[in-house]
Amino acid sequence: MQHRTGSTAWRRIQARFSGESGAVAVFVAVSLVGIIGIGGLAIDLGRSYVVKARLSRAVDAAALAGASAVRLGEATARQHGTAVAALNGIRDGVDGVDFTLEFDTNAEGEHTVSASAERPVPVTLMRILGWEELDIAAAAVAAVPPVDLVLVLDQSGSLSTQNAWDDLQTAAKSFVDYFDDVIDQLGLVHFQVRAEDSFEIDQFFKTPIGSAIDNMNSVGDTNTGEGLRLALEQMQAHNLRDKSVKVVVFFTDGRPTAFRGMIGGEDRMIAVSTVIRGTVRGYMDDPDDLSMNSLASPDGCAGAADCFGWSESEVREEGRQKGIAMADAIRDQGILLYTIALGNPYASDPILQPDLDYLELLANVDGVADGNQPRGRSYFAPSASELEGVFDQVAKDLLVRLAQ
Repeated sequence: MQHRTGSTAWRRIQARFSGESGAVAVFVAVSLVGIIGIGGLAIDLGRSYVVKARLSRAVDAAALAGASAVRLGEATARQHGTAVAALNGIRDGVDGVDFTLEFDTNAEGEHTVSASAERPVPVTLMRILGWEELDIAAAAVAAVPPVDLVLVLDQSGSLSTQNAWDDLQTAAKSFVDYFDDVIDQLGLVHFQVRAEDSFEIDQFFKTPIGSAIDNMNSVGDTNTGEGLRLALEQMQAHNLRDKSVKVVVFFTDGRPTAFRGMIGGEDRMIAVSTVIRGTVRGYMDDPDDLSMNSLASPDGCAGAADCFGWSESEVREEGRQKGIAMADAIRDQGILLYTIALGNPYASDPILQPDLDYLELLANVDGVADGNQPRGRSYFAPSASELEGVFDQVAKDLLVRLAQ
């Protein structure tokens, strides 16, 4: 009896587990589908993440490339953007890729370049859940702010002595051509013993600035401070755009040899020679009336070792400090300052060697003058034949910097 009772209990236990085995099998099967689906989702999403990252890099690069070339025209900008996208593995119509590049203007008046790309990614294990592929997309927009820029050119006589004047004229005009008559505004200042506005900052600048550069000649002293002073006055006197990038690009081939100040109790210019002589060249009355087309003749102190308390070395240093002060005032207005130098760093007379530290200080390269002010860049052309390449590099670097 006990045996029967035990047998009955055993059969009941077997029956119970036998009935549940089917449910367990179904549960396991369903769970496996879910587990495989989740695993497949993780694998396929991982692959999609890699594709997304590549697409994002490609459209970012394409938008920036297009933006950097906008001033060359939409067709050229589109070629640049498309070429850069292709270099990053994105070609419209290849491997199912849909790539577009669009040009527009935003509410702030900035020209924009929008790049977008979409690409299907086939899935593997996720097909269990009914997916055949995932559509991955990325987009980027690069804004092209307008530029308000004053170009400041040294026209001192040493440029002619170095046979560099024609090269500078060509390089300067090439630089201007990088900018757009409608998008941007440019002005032109040139200086020797004094400075002069050749073109007040405005749109439709290419023709008048080009003509002004052609009509300039190389003669006279090097008054850095006056060139920078007029550049700042142009920036302050005109209604520059709120969203524009403000820039002064300053070129010189030598160290300061003149400055404007109170000399003997009157507003005068005082200058020294382009080589060390131990004497001043003299002072000039009526600074605003001095000719820009000839070497100013001294009204007094010619060849003196001391002119109203100013020695040659003091004149040079004061000219340098005037330039530093005006550059500081420019940067204090939030204006970027770029500098370009020409000269022989191995010249026997140290005065003929370019003062690259001075120009880096004016530009505030890496915050060397003031870490809280805009940080510009400084460039150097060791020979006249390299001037155009350096000016072109300045324009390209500046426009790429703006596109970023």
